[in-house]
Amino acid sequence: MKERLEDTLWKHFFTNPRTNYNPYMVKLVEYPNHIIYDSEIMDSYRGNWNQKAFGNNNPVYLEIGSGSGNFAVGMAAKYPERNHLALEIRFKRLVLSATKAVKRNLNNVVFLRRRGEDITKFIGNEEIEGLYINFPDPWEGNEKNRILQPKLFELLDVIMKVDGTLFFKTDHDQYYSDVLEFAKDLKNYEVVYHTPDLHNSPKAADNIRTEFEDLFICKHNKNINYIEIKKIK
Repeated sequence: MKERLEDTLWKHFFTNPRTNYNPYMVKLVEYPNHIIYDSEIMDSYRGNWNQKAFGNNNPVYLEIGSGSGNFAVGMAAKYPERNHLALEIRFKRLVLSATKAVKRNLNNVVFLRRRGEDITKFIGNEEIEGLYINFPDPWEGNEKNRILQPKLFELLDVIMKVDGTLFFKTDHDQYYSDVLEFAKDLKNYEVVYHTPDLHNSPKAADNIRTEFEDLFICKHNKNINYIEIKKIK
C-alpha cells in the first residue's frame, strides 16, 4: 500500500501522529523554492542564507509573523536587490504567501515555518540588515509574552548588522508607548524615527500594507503607530 504524504510529513511538525491533518500541510511541498518547513535545513543555512537559498550576495531582511504574505511579497517586489525571509507558523498562510510569490515570479522571498524565538538557531552572526514586526499580538494583561520587548534585542545583538534597523507597526497605542519607553534604556540601539500616525506621515508613501492593515483601515478609523530602531554598535 502506497504511503500517504501526510504519514511522513507530520513528523516535521508534531510529536505524535494525528487522525486528521490540515490539508494545507501537504500543499507545503508544492512550493520547494518558496517554503522551507524542515528546521534542520533552516539550521544548516545559518550564516549562508544568501548562497544556499537565493544564490546571491544581496542583503537579507527578516519578517516575523508574515501572515498571508502581502507585506513580504510587496517588499520583495519593491526591493528586488534584497533577499527576504518571512516567518509564519500556520500552514494555510504559508501556502497563500508562496502562491502570491509564484504568481509574481518573485525569487527573492522565502517563507519559513519557524517561531521568532528561534532566530539565532537559523540566522547567523550579523546576517540580517533589517527586521520587520507588523501588528504582533499586544498580549493585553500578559505583556511578558510580547515578541517586541527588551530580550528580543539580545537576539538582535547576534543576528543584526551594525546600522541595521528594526521596523515596527502596531495599532495598539500602549504597545507603541511601551516600546518607546524601554528603548530609552537599550545600550546598542536608538530610535531613529517614530510616529503615532503612519498613514499621515512622510513614511506613508513607502509603506507597504499588511492584510491586517488593509482590513483595519476599511473597518476602523484608527491610527497606525510606527517605530524604527537602529543598531548603533
